[in-house]
Amino acid sequence: MRGEPSVPVLLRALEGEAVEVHATPYGSVGTILDSDSTEVVWVCKQDEDIDPGWFSQRDTDVLCVVAGQLRVEFKAEQSATLTLRQGDVLVLPPDTACRAYRWPRDSKQAAVFLAVTARSGRAGRAAGHGRAAPSAGPRRG
Repeated sequence: MRGEPSVPVLLRALEGEAVEVHATPYGSVGTILDSDSTEVVWVCKQDEDIDPGWFSQRDTDVLCVVAGQLRVEFKAEQSATLTLRQGDVLVLPPDTACRAYRWPRDSKQAAVFLAVTARSGRAGRAAGHGRAAPSAGPRRG
């Protein structure tokens, strides 16, 4: 939803509901809220290839796994690869380059996570989840 809602809005993320759904080669992204101050999306990863690029946000990004398991690799060699389970929350500092995918790879269950970014208001608007950014490479999704 672009802007702040004027009434309560119920979306069933695990049923694929969103204001807008964007399919990518690396998963589906459902926009829940997209305002100047906050971006909230769900991301569903099923049988897609692993994104060969790295994703990062200009602001702190919070991921919460709501179904399945998610494997997160980091571009920085000193950061260990993490496996997140349902209920796990990962806080990514600004500009942390990573990629995420369903784990284990042969699992039949999709990995679904919520991603929340509180935008700091730095100059320009970040591309966000599922939207391409100039020269930023492939995006999560």
